[in-house]
Amino acid sequence: MSGGEEDRLHVAVVHPYPWPEVRRGAARYVEDLSWYLAGRGHRVTVVTGTHEAAAETERPDGVRIVRRPHLRAGPGWRLGLGEMETFGGRVPGALRSARPDVVHAMTPTGALASLLCGLPTVYTVLGHPVAAQLPPRRVPRLLFEAAVRRAGVTATLSEASAGALVPLAPRATVVLPPGIRLGAFPFDPSPRTGPPRILFSGSLEDPRKRAGLAVAALGEVLERHPDARLMLSGAGDAGPALEGASGRVASAVDVAGPGSPAQLPRRYAAASVTVLPAEHEAFGLVLVESLACGTPVVCTPDGGMPEIVDGAVGRVATGAGASELAEAIVAAVALARRPGTAAACLARAARWSWEDVVGPAHETLYARLAGRPTPTAARAGAAVP
Repeated sequence: MSGGEEDRLHVAVVHPYPWPEVRRGAARYVEDLSWYLAGRGHRVTVVTGTHEAAAETERPDGVRIVRRPHLRAGPGWRLGLGEMETFGGRVPGALRSARPDVVHAMTPTGALASLLCGLPTVYTVLGHPVAAQLPPRRVPRLLFEAAVRRAGVTATLSEASAGALVPLAPRATVVLPPGIRLGAFPFDPSPRTGPPRILFSGSLEDPRKRAGLAVAALGEVLERHPDARLMLSGAGDAGPALEGASGRVASAVDVAGPGSPAQLPRRYAAASVTVLPAEHEAFGLVLVESLACGTPVVCTPDGGMPEIVDGAVGRVATGAGASELAEAIVAAVALARRPGTAAACLARAARWSWEDVVGPAHETLYARLAGRPTPTAARAGAAVP
């Protein structure tokens, strides 16, 4: 890391669930963020949960992992407090022991625990905070609103989420998206010719990802491309997504399971198009991952996803119906066959590079909050899109 000792920060990142035990976007964000910060020479402590005994370990890159047991079900469960909320009760002791310069919390109670310790705190709202996605129960809602209003900095993953948060935020929020390690994704510069291969990458257990909509759209795509196939890549039972599908459609679907983290980049590279028909999606990291491999993308016009996709690298469906999604997929298949599309995809993905863009933006924010000079590499980095 360039610069002097004054550039070096001790950052604690708080989230109840660790990667890769839990393979969801937030755990991945924490993993990549801690990797970037350690590579820049900062001290990093990740405070996370476990269903086993408390433990403290150190990764080969020097990141310290502090695991604290989740609380067992108790009276708070009747108030709508689950593991995500009650984990905050495990955080103060770990933070007092670590004594970081700044804390980046990924849950409301994690942020409130940091504030209780008197530490400079960034709270990232991980979801898309429209009314339908806010905590429905009173106590979790009050905790969420308190974290938004009291954190030193409240961040969202996209401009769309920042706009949705305006009624609750007392001041402007910071847009601070997650990033991508470009080197971890194999770039294929060749046009995607041959039979269309459509990839859905997301949890089959999460109704917001709408795997069933991808299956429904496949029925119309097959009218234009009879040799098309859809791969469902994600954890969970594919049965609900395939419910009601005709035999022709079901026979064109490959249920691949979640795969290992090492397998996922190869799935993107082998696809013609990656589709994410989600609703209430704050960002859409799978879209950026696909672009990094040179594979164009399709999304629905919801949340932060349209901020990732432009006409050179994919299509935003005009609506959230199967017909609109199918039209966007067909257009993206044609786009994938053009020379130069893969290169445009990679260039677009680079806007979210940890090394060049997103990581320096995090460093700059932490330094400001901790009252430190902006690290040298962060001063040279581009602004977050």
